[in-house]
Amino acid sequence: MTIIASWNINSVRIRIEHLKKFIEQVKPDILLLQEIKCTNEEFPDFYSALGYKAIVNGQKGKYGVATILKNKLHFEEINLSEEIIQKESRTSFIHVKQLNLKILNVYTPNGNPIENEEKFKFKILWMEKLKEIAKKQVQNMENILIAGDFNVLENEKDVTNFKFWENDALGNINIRQKFREILSSGLTNIVRVFNRPGENFSYWDYQKSCWERNDGLLIDHFLISPSYLHHVKNITFESKYRAMERPSDHIPIWIALNI
Repeated sequence: MTIIASWNINSVRIRIEHLKKFIEQVKPDILLLQEIKCTNEEFPDFYSALGYKAIVNGQKGKYGVATILKNKLHFEEINLSEEIIQKESRTSFIHVKQLNLKILNVYTPNGNPIENEEKFKFKILWMEKLKEIAKKQVQNMENILIAGDFNVLENEKDVTNFKFWENDALGNINIRQKFREILSSGLTNIVRVFNRPGENFSYWDYQKSCWERNDGLLIDHFLISPSYLHHVKNITFESKYRAMERPSDHIPIWIALNI
């Protein structure tokens, strides 16, 4: 069995002990991190002693992603040349040879406030490029997993009260449509195979006691290509990590593959 996890860690240097605990408990083969908020040089080595290696695409003070893999896994990095994708440190793309699987770790722009035309347009164009990448991979019959923080509410039930999010860049109809266009390339949102909308959240804001009131959102996703879907055994939401001291506002999510 292979375990692939994703976690918007919201500053990796603050959550090192949380990461160690998660790795020791779940033992993921691959862990995708988003919003690491540090440069490549500043990224802490919490993983080597646990038998892992890392690919880091960092940026000072904000954004940034990292992919942590067990040492036994061999991979090749894949370059994404699209200018808008490269503008900020939001992606890491690799091919894992033993799994014959391409994995694209994404931290989609937030896009708020909608009134800021530059930010909102950037999110739309970024998602459009992601759709093109997904479509090309599926059309070429490649095995691909796109996972991470998509900053989008796919379904109205993916939040406690959707009407409060309709005019937000996470719930805006144009953003939701772009996400569905990404799915229309042939990808399946894995959570929809196992759970009904509204059953799971992945993010709870720090404000207004959102965690205590379970006022959450589902904005972290695993999208998989058709040829690989049959390998997926389950998806698990580790909500207990949101209840820890100084937690990320997101929780780790992981999928198990029968490979």
